[in-house]
Amino acid sequence: MRKTKIIATIGPVSRAPETLEQLILAGMDCARLNFSHGTFAEHEEIIHDVRRLSAKHGRHVGILQDLGGIKLRLGRIDGALTIYHGEEYRVTPEEAATAPDVIPFPEPGVLRNLREGNLIFISDGIVCLEVLEVNGLELKTRARNGGIISSFKGVNLPGVSIDLPVLTEDDKDALRFGVEQQVDWVAVSFVRTGEDIRYAKAYLKSIGSQAPVMAKLERGEGIDNLDEILEEVDGVMVARGDLGVEIPMERVPLVQKEIVRKANEAAKVSCIATQMLRSMVVSPTPTRAEVSDISNAVLDGCDSILLSDEIAIGQYPVEAVRVADVTIRESEKIYPFHKDFRARDRTQAIAGAASRLVRALRSKPIVVTSTGRAAFEVARYRPEEDISVFAHNEETLRKLCMGWGLYPSGVIPQEQDIAKLVAMLLSGSLSTGLVTESDVVTIVHGNLTGVSGTTNTIQVLDMQEYLSRYSEMVAAALAEPTNAV
Repeated sequence: MRKTKIIATIGPVSRAPETLEQLILAGMDCARLNFSHGTFAEHEEIIHDVRRLSAKHGRHVGILQDLGGIKLRLGRIDGALTIYHGEEYRVTPEEAATAPDVIPFPEPGVLRNLREGNLIFISDGIVCLEVLEVNGLELKTRARNGGIISSFKGVNLPGVSIDLPVLTEDDKDALRFGVEQQVDWVAVSFVRTGEDIRYAKAYLKSIGSQAPVMAKLERGEGIDNLDEILEEVDGVMVARGDLGVEIPMERVPLVQKEIVRKANEAAKVSCIATQMLRSMVVSPTPTRAEVSDISNAVLDGCDSILLSDEIAIGQYPVEAVRVADVTIRESEKIYPFHKDFRARDRTQAIAGAASRLVRALRSKPIVVTSTGRAAFEVARYRPEEDISVFAHNEETLRKLCMGWGLYPSGVIPQEQDIAKLVAMLLSGSLSTGLVTESDVVTIVHGNLTGVSGTTNTIQVLDMQEYLSRYSEMVAAALAEPTNAV
């Protein structure tokens, strides 16, 4: 089965139930909802449809809530404004931008931090202005490269400190909505430091959310502080669009590889985003460079790739997922399986030992997890065999949508009798087809079932031998099956 996961951004062209169903059947593992766009009512409808269709087809498809964050944007411009190379332009707070050739910027607090020589990139760098002179909250600039700009285009300020909280008031409203809808992951935009993640997690906890947090790495500061961010976060997204403006474009491929490598070492989920199949917005087939981009991301070791415009507004959203699916499968034929990492605690040591047993015995891994962590830790070692995961609720299984090689196999009760627990696991695994009666299995679980942080047990069983001795127990478990996928 395919191990690297596919995240698809749902937008105007893909939100219809018929299209969502096709995306799920084509291989979408997680639906990304971009909260920079759309209404809560629209997002709620999509969440409802994804959950309903996932249940219909027996797949656990996650929901990623991607917050708008402190994305800097221009103010309102009447029509469009053409910027000419070499010409001078004024940038002022929005309320002071009364002339048609003045560029409005609605964040005066950020304007105060600009200095002579700073660069202002607009619309992913299509327009670049160099600051010539600072006069209070008014900037005199010269266009290094021109283009056409319009209202609310994105602004990047490389090297300029932005003294704003990582969560805006709109983000907090969105997070409260996310708690109501039980979203499975939250992506926090424009993360700069580990403190940004601590702040976001504290707010999530205060409103009753246990969703794991993904840091979107879009600013140079975030790259500089990657190690401390990885200490705090559950996953990272390499958001190459803004990142390619914030740092020299030629550095992005190497930075991408470094982020994925460090995320793997830290047992944190990694996602590669932006323009993976961008040409499929208008073309039924991708460029060969785009296919190579996906293949390289897979071989770098990322957990997932993210498709955005090609799914949200493109003409061929389902085809894009299919292309990603077949490209990943082909790349994984030469995947460098069986990584080796230093264990920093008991759970990592158990996961590493289990992974080595899986490799030595060519056994099938089965993991029982309360929060998802034990499953992510086993996946960190990149075993060649698919990882069958059981949890005690659907919410935990949906969190696995981001994890490399993890396959939710069912919900099981918190059984304290280990013999009965094993029987349930084996009957559930047999019913999914991930395990056969001729396999050897390596089971990872805790002796305090349902208690987080108590993973301490590895069992290796020969299915033929086990079934010959305990067929009645397995039959009893099959008579009361798990909620297997």
